[in-house]
Amino acid sequence: MTSSQPIKWGILSTARIGVTAFIPSARATPGAQVHAIASRSQATADAFAREHDIPVALGSYQSMLDHPDIDAIYISLPNSLHAEWTIKAAEAGKHVFCEKPLAVTAAEGRQMVEACRKADVLLFEAFVFMHHPQSRRLREIIAAGEIGTLRHINAGMTFVVNDPSNIRLIKALGGGSIYDGGVYPITFSRFIAGTDPVSVQAYMRFDAQAGVDVATSLILEYPDGLTATLYCSFEGRGGAHALITGDQGRLVVPAPYHPGAESSFDVVIGSDESRSETFQTGTPAFQPAIDFFQQCMRGEETPAYMADHADSTLRVVEAAFESARSERRVEL
Repeated sequence: MTSSQPIKWGILSTARIGVTAFIPSARATPGAQVHAIASRSQATADAFAREHDIPVALGSYQSMLDHPDIDAIYISLPNSLHAEWTIKAAEAGKHVFCEKPLAVTAAEGRQMVEACRKADVLLFEAFVFMHHPQSRRLREIIAAGEIGTLRHINAGMTFVVNDPSNIRLIKALGGGSIYDGGVYPITFSRFIAGTDPVSVQAYMRFDAQAGVDVATSLILEYPDGLTATLYCSFEGRGGAHALITGDQGRLVVPAPYHPGAESSFDVVIGSDESRSETFQTGTPAFQPAIDFFQQCMRGEETPAYMADHADSTLRVVEAAFESARSERRVEL
């Protein structure tokens, strides 16, 4: 595939995130074409295609994978379907940009990674912040020692979900606060630490009827004394946040997971020196990640932070459930 060839994307599912995040980002990416939409219903696909100006509407997921013009698939299906359709997409020779979490178990995630490796296609989990200039700058500041030795990461993701029909509250579809919001601070803390945690301690509050967690608090222990306290919830409107603390200063990050066309964070050194760093990409949050993914498809970039990176996050999730059940710390 050459740089002059457009990459034709197919979207598997008419989920809202495709409209709010993926489609505008893809259309802001050079060489990307949103070519097809697939739904379980032809009527639904047709209506979506008309509304969002997509050339091809398909009435089944399999027909998307069978379509000869599609180069890459964006999967925004419920969490429980990620593994099945990623593996099928790989077997059809399609590159995959999969929504988070990659899977509902670490074993499933490894199967997905292996299927894509065997088929020689790329698999990316949509933690798009890892390819944004803001995130790279955070790592640069830490590596330069501006805030001293890294000591603690505090991060969270909270919003209200109270409709029992919402897929986030349906256990069979991979619902739950930790799967939906919690994987963001887990992955962010791993990205900032530059390594994986060695232990997890968790407290979870479950919805008795739905059987999924609606609030989770985590303490992660990293090597060399670094710790992280992470929180996710369907019960509060706090949104997203992160605070990165060193022994000489701190980084205050208001939009750690989806920095958009303009974002910023504060660097605080000691008790009286501070500055703001601002990033004006002029593009939606997913665009830098889609652009990088396409460059990897063309062989212009070496893949980094691809789906194999998800394994540790999923192992943290599994350890969190074990810790909450056993009321003890779980070593990884």
